[in-house]
Amino acid sequence: MVRRPADDHPQQASPTCVVEAVRSVTDDAPHVAAAHDALVAIALTLAWKLDEGAGMATAAVASELRATLSQLIPEVEADDELDDFLAALRTPVGHPEEP
Repeated sequence: MVRRPADDHPQQASPTCVVEAVRSVTDDAPHVAAAHDALVAIALTLAWKLDEGAGMATAAVASELRATLSQLIPEVEADDELDDFLAALRTPVGHPEEP
């Protein structure tokens, strides 16, 4: 069963909005995991399930999709001169250590 936008909610997203969003993210994802292709397939399957209507399992499916996408897209830690400068400005709070 495919969800259709309700007549009284014209701003509602298209019935395949989750699949489209996941596909746009996974198309540009770097191959950092050995199981990259399998993770993409899982993410698209979960997205399709959300678009179709997961019913009572919506939260669980969304959580699993979020976990799958986090394995596909690594978090990038900022490592630039500004971070180094700000770290150097930190001042200890409390009693300074005595020599």
